Amino acid sequence: MCGLIATAGLDTPFAHRLLASLRSRGPDAMGFWSNGRLNLGHTRLAILGLGHDNDEPLENDRYVLAYNGEIYNFMKIKARLESNAKLPPHANDAVVLLEGWRAYGEKILDDMTGFWAFMLFDKLENKLILGRDQIGIKPLYYYKSGDRICVSSMLRTISDTLGGGLELDYLAMSEYVRYQYTFGDKTFFKDVKKVLPGHLVEISLDTMEIQTRCYENIFTSVNGAGARPDAAWLKETREIMADCVVDATISDTSFTTFCSGGIDSSLITSIAKPEIAYHCNFSDPDCNETFYAQQVVRDMDTRLFTVNAEEDFELVPKLEALIEDFDELTIGSVILPLEDLLAQVKRRYKVILTGTGGDELFAGYVRFMLARGECRQDSYRALFERVIKLEGAAKRFELCHQKGDMGLYRFYDNRAQRSFEEEFEGILETEKNELATMLRFDQRNFLRGLLNIDDKMGGRHSLESRPPFLHQRLLRHLQEADLGEFLPDGELKMLLRKMAQGYIPDSVIFRKDKMGFTTPIGTFVNKSADRIREKIMDSPFRDHYDLKKARFTAESKFSREVFGLLMLDIWLNRYASPSVTPAG
Repeated sequence: MCGLIATAGLDTPFAHRLLASLRSRGPDAMGFWSNGRLNLGHTRLAILGLGHDNDEPLENDRYVLAYNGEIYNFMKIKARLESNAKLPPHANDAVVLLEGWRAYGEKILDDMTGFWAFMLFDKLENKLILGRDQIGIKPLYYYKSGDRICVSSMLRTISDTLGGGLELDYLAMSEYVRYQYTFGDKTFFKDVKKVLPGHLVEISLDTMEIQTRCYENIFTSVNGAGARPDAAWLKETREIMADCVVDATISDTSFTTFCSGGIDSSLITSIAKPEIAYHCNFSDPDCNETFYAQQVVRDMDTRLFTVNAEEDFELVPKLEALIEDFDELTIGSVILPLEDLLAQVKRRYKVILTGTGGDELFAGYVRFMLARGECRQDSYRALFERVIKLEGAAKRFELCHQKGDMGLYRFYDNRAQRSFEEEFEGILETEKNELATMLRFDQRNFLRGLLNIDDKMGGRHSLESRPPFLHQRLLRHLQEADLGEFLPDGELKMLLRKMAQGYIPDSVIFRKDKMGFTTPIGTFVNKSADRIREKIMDSPFRDHYDLKKARFTAESKFSREVFGLLMLDIWLNRYASPSVTPAG
């Protein structure tokens, strides 16, 4: 976990204060590089190679590098590089990336496992290269207007550096209010884009032209129809998965795991065997999986540290504090218990392993069944009654992804739904199978929202969140399988359940009451309803909403509509200019 910033052509002097918003991402060191036109800054959370010899930006005779991430197999690449050139004795993964790029160019990315976002300045060709890992675990945003450039790990840093005043992208905001994530490279600012996962963005500082290209689309099928997930395949996958978890523990500091009580994080915990695993709960029994988390570690040397999430608080000021670091709005209210959990983790650790990605890879969401016209959980009956009225998996799947009431927003643009449909249709043309298409869709879109939460909330607490399920070796192996076979007999996540046998108790593997990291957000909304009403009614952005349709209480303890409205309004008040007028 580190923080990156680059600027060129700005009137704002490049000084240490521009890194203030990045310091929680990198509290251990701060560094600068400048050639008078291009400026690079870096804040470091030291995990590999703890000495200051590895502080960034790093420079050799041709390149300057500022990097955020972890290269799990850097020692293997380092050994290959050392056969041709001498590296510093304490070279860490950042040095390996810098020297690997000099030796092999972008081909070095094909050999790397882990996650990364980086800015690489080529002094010879006078161009800035921005790169991001194939999954999208680490973020990178860039602004370019004329000869003005600003790049950073955070939207907040770009907005603050430019002095605000950025134009809003109402299509991106419409996608958020419908799905709680955005498609493609869009952000809520028209002139700020994301470097897409598995992509490189090159900016020529001579011509100011931008070139973007994909170096790997890791979520795509290979080898024709794909292998059937039979017993031999499960055995091989289980072995690969175990290796990937061990790879993700690489660190010169100690590590921990998140253990929710669900299959994904429980499996990671059982393989990694940390000294302490962290668990978070609410007093509400519908949001409490402590019993299952305790069973996971019962016969292990790992101690379970249970965090009781805060429940007595004012929602508005709490979210106003969170929005300072949670600067790209994506999926859900899980940020509330995460705030309490990570506040405890950071007291002891810098690295935490999570189960993020398990549901997207192994078909763990009820929506996969609902879209196929089946419902086996009582809690989804109401949604099923709406879904079953629609024809076809595509329309049903889209309805299952809807998270908000679009009628609340005057700026809502109907093209948001078309964004979803075009993405789904494009994948279906390649996959030819509806289940495979749904899995691919969530891997390429929904998962990015979850990873944004992991990164931004981890960065807020100076923690690096690592998802072993999203190791390149495991992902490439899974792409060779027939995804159409990932719901045998209509059982969610059955392949992973079989792989988990022997690692975690059957009572956890085959439990039927999957919760996820559930938050009683409706309860918190209702407790703060008066404050929320006051906040929205007095907001300088109130013209963006149809307040005649607005209700400031939740229908159930899990209702998210008011929460989504409140989050957007708080974001607008922090990052947008009140002078803007809503579209539509």
